[in-house]
Amino acid sequence: MAIWDTPMENNGKYSPSRIKRFSADSAKCPNCASNLTYNLEHEALLCKNCGGLFEPETLDKVGSFGFATPEKNYDGTIEVSKDDESRQEVVCNACGAEIITDKNTASTFCAFCGSPALVTRRLTREFKPDYIIPFKFDKEKAISIFEEHCAGIDHLPKDFKSKKLLNKMTGLYVPTWVISTEVEVNVQGRGMMGKMADDAYAVNHSANSKNYQQLVFGKVKFRLKNVPFDGEVKIANRLMAAAEPFDFSELVKFKPEYLQGFFAEKYDELPMDMTERIYKRLDKYSLAVCDEVSFGFDDFVPESGGSITRYNNQDIKYTLLPCWFLSFNYDGRNYQYIVNGQTGKVSGEFPYAKGWETIERAGRKARLEAVSWNVALRALMYLAPAILLGILRGVAEISNSSKVMMFIYEHPFELLILAIAIGGATYLCAEILPKIMRGREKHDLEMLSKSSPHELAPEPGVELYYDSSFPITAYETTKDFVSLEKGWKYGEETNFDFRSAKPEAEKHNDENATEFEKQGHGRHMLR
Repeated sequence: MAIWDTPMENNGKYSPSRIKRFSADSAKCPNCASNLTYNLEHEALLCKNCGGLFEPETLDKVGSFGFATPEKNYDGTIEVSKDDESRQEVVCNACGAEIITDKNTASTFCAFCGSPALVTRRLTREFKPDYIIPFKFDKEKAISIFEEHCAGIDHLPKDFKSKKLLNKMTGLYVPTWVISTEVEVNVQGRGMMGKMADDAYAVNHSANSKNYQQLVFGKVKFRLKNVPFDGEVKIANRLMAAAEPFDFSELVKFKPEYLQGFFAEKYDELPMDMTERIYKRLDKYSLAVCDEVSFGFDDFVPESGGSITRYNNQDIKYTLLPCWFLSFNYDGRNYQYIVNGQTGKVSGEFPYAKGWETIERAGRKARLEAVSWNVALRALMYLAPAILLGILRGVAEISNSSKVMMFIYEHPFELLILAIAIGGATYLCAEILPKIMRGREKHDLEMLSKSSPHELAPEPGVELYYDSSFPITAYETTKDFVSLEKGWKYGEETNFDFRSAKPEAEKHNDENATEFEKQGHGRHMLR
């Protein structure tokens, strides 16, 4: 049974009566019995007293793991006060001090002696993560990375990078659900050939043998791997997404020793609490994969409303991800920043010095208007042959036909040159220039879609989470699958009747599926 399927008491909240009271256990040096802290440079536990280094996986714990002797035990025989339900008591194994913390805090330093006391009771099986990515650099390095990032951003307020502010940066392990899943998409979309792939042409012209579009039905199967979803409500989802990617090849089995010297948060949300958020992002990635399938057309555009996704064989890992976290108020607004504790990537929205935001937004608006004019001009160019033909007909009607014939007879060479010039100009306007302009327009739109350095980076694309080791298959109703862009591998192509791809025609054995997996069956894809 998955952790999110475990029955819970008190309307979904774990009862305090089920939590045993232990003293916090600091790892001890086998040589001198002093406290050990996790050293980032050596990726091992360091004794600052004798200099000993120990691997967390091989270290035998030394020290007490005894019961505390509180004034009252919450053993189920007495009612827990409302205040204590929102608090947590930790016993410092170094000095014996009792520390009160927020209920979501999994580890903290002792406020009295500085010992990195381990919050053991948040690390019982119910809350203990499966995996962790350890921090790769220390606080000084994180501050240096943040300062270097800020140096490349224009128009920041003068006092933004003060030492007082940067020293508030905290090493925080963020609880995250890392999801891998196989995906089946019964896809419906439009396959387009020739100029019909350009909307500026399609809205003004009828289909013909070379330029046409048709409805396409197909099935695409692939796998998404290690898509992270943080379970912490205090950190904005977009902020965490902007800090991606993490290198999940460096996942290690969770060991409490990795938390020593850092903070960690307990998850606030289980996957079942996040089904819409999770599957909406997976749908977005699924649609992006289908966008890369050509089905033999010059362009294929999947339609989310007519496409149905199914997520199977899911693997979900409860993981702690390393983030250097900074939060502060500026000009009446709270700003949050993350420095990825593994890769050093910085995410966050940066304030402008007064007046500069208006100037930058005006520039982006002007570039967007230029793209709109480009589309209109391209549509006009596609009409060039029809416009030219209309002009020639008008000239012929208002001119004396005998004089026109006489002119043609007397100046054949000049007319030939004129016809070639007109034909070349028409071909240039109707065929070549629109393609060049369309390419330029795509480039401009890509540039506009990129966020300003002051803004959050966009959510990572599917390329980061597409599992290339899993052979993709794609096939449609009338012809073999032809190609995938970006060099993605695919399996055997097969023809099939699209009616057999409809969900009601497919039979699946869902007896062993969890409630969370069932939420991913037969979903109408969302953009």
